[in-house]
Amino acid sequence: GVYYSCSLNIYYLAVVHYEKTDQHIRNKIEPFLHGVPLGFGLIVAITLLVKRNLNNGGGESCIEPVYDPPHCIGYEDGDIREGFT
Repeated sequence: GVYYSCSLNIYYLAVVHYEKTDQHIRNKIEPFLHGVPLGFGLIVAITLLVKRNLNNGGGESCIEPVYDPPHCIGYEDGDIREGFT
């Protein structure tokens, strides 16, 4: 959301302050106004997926550390630790 907000601010600055034409904005500025936020979002999302660090922590952010408590070690293999029967 922050990068699209910056893109809107740059657009309004180009239109109002610098009085750029629609043709100039469409050809020179608009590709960056869409490309930078989308590119940054994709890079962050792919990086978090590759590192397996994109989790639902119950909060507003999905960037949470992996929840892997020590009592779950060996659970997938069928091992049950003492006290967890």
